Amino acid sequence: MTGSAETRSVYRLTGLQVSYGSRLVLGPLDLDVAAGTFLGILGPNGSGKTTLLRVLTGGIRPNAGSVLLQDRPLSGYRATEVARLIGVVPQQFTLDFGFTVEEMVAMGRYAHPLGRHGAGGGTEAERTAVASALEATGMTELSGRLVTELSGGERQRALIAQTLAQETPVLLLDEPLNNLDLNHQLEVMQLLGRLHSAGKTIVVVLHDLNMAAQYCDELLLLDAGHVAARGAPQEILDPRLILEVFRVRVAVHRQGRRPYLTPLWARASEGGVATDAGGAGGKRVHVIAGGGAASELIEELVLHGFSPTVGIVSVFDTDYATAQRYELEVIAAPPFQPFPDEAVEQLKARLDDADVVFVAPIFFGPGNLEPLMVALAAAQAGKKVVVADSPPIERRDLSEGRATDLVEQLFAAGAGRFTDVRHAVESLAAPAVP
Repeated sequence: MTGSAETRSVYRLTGLQVSYGSRLVLGPLDLDVAAGTFLGILGPNGSGKTTLLRVLTGGIRPNAGSVLLQDRPLSGYRATEVARLIGVVPQQFTLDFGFTVEEMVAMGRYAHPLGRHGAGGGTEAERTAVASALEATGMTELSGRLVTELSGGERQRALIAQTLAQETPVLLLDEPLNNLDLNHQLEVMQLLGRLHSAGKTIVVVLHDLNMAAQYCDELLLLDAGHVAARGAPQEILDPRLILEVFRVRVAVHRQGRRPYLTPLWARASEGGVATDAGGAGGKRVHVIAGGGAASELIEELVLHGFSPTVGIVSVFDTDYATAQRYELEVIAAPPFQPFPDEAVEQLKARLDDADVVFVAPIFFGPGNLEPLMVALAAAQAGKKVVVADSPPIERRDLSEGRATDLVEQLFAAGAGRFTDVRHAVESLAAPAVP
């Protein structure tokens, strides 16, 4: 591929497949990595992240497909040629000999014809490269210290310095934040940001989605060896996508231009506690909502591992917005109109499926009594229904007593009461005592 330095491909992978024995672990996969990219590779354990990085380094040859490095087949390069183009920071690195930091960093010059003299030797250009790598990683003051005396974060920075001393245009890093505390993780990611700003192409495998979103310009999400998504952080940190790939429900927030997420609960594998169709202990919950009266209840249910269905609510309702934020199924209706028949039928179906129905402390008028009627029919059929009792229904009845009458019938049919949202949800989430 020809073009400017800003648009040409450093890597182009086409039809890539990697198998271990009869098991396909990566691909089929197509991927272009443009010059100047800061690409974060994400995915669950076993999704193929490290395998993909090892393909890019030439450490693994694919079973099918092609890998081009700067428009040439990677397999056609000599090892020293690759080392002058690609710097690699592996996931695990052990150096227990008594080398100083400067000597270790100087080893990064091995790929250069005159770069085998060690610290203090070689040309002026080589000494300058080592000094620059030490300065870039904040290791100059530690250059005389033995590598064996370094902390985990210092050793990781020394390893990156060694890679920088290669003076390659491309850096590949496999889990560089492993076993580092938060301070050292930030140091490493800030360093990568500076290197990217200086023109390096960076491809980094990360587990931490928030770190990736804060520093990488583009994210590649792998799932079971396939590309689940690729795009800007705000496109990849999508609650539906994260739930699908990582089986974790999250809330996504914004910090300036960059998104970040907070986990809410994990969807376990088969037989697990929390599932997308149910919730804690497999219980399916529906919340009869409206007027923002159910937002606290919805949030408390989600935080306790439930994935309730919600409705009927107007698309302009605060409860609708809360349910959408947590990617919940919502029965919606147009604003300022009676509930459509199809919405009422959906509500009946949801209550038929539910194990527990919560009725939030809604203000009821002539236009929103149908949910109470459906809840009453469910309670009379033996469904577990729990009704908010604070404020009392009499204070929320704008229907000339019809809502009060329906609630009294609910209690007569065996419906429970709740006044404290947190206590009600904790009681629901508590395991049954045999």
